[in-house]
Amino acid sequence: MLNDIGHKIKCIHKENNSNQVQFAKSIGISHRNLSEIELGNSNPSAETLIPIRTQLR
Repeated sequence: MLNDIGHKIKCIHKENNSNQVQFAKSIGISHRNLSEIELGNSNPSAETLIPIRTQLR
């Protein structure tokens, strides 16, 4: 399931035409943290999911 979340987040940042570094900065986390989430090695916190959701608008 974590991998599904990571894949969805990766799709969101690609749809926004931003790379991992740019997207991580825009949502207030480190590039490394975003990479771990996208790889399915880490679960995003609520504090991370909220700014990601705002990217969908």
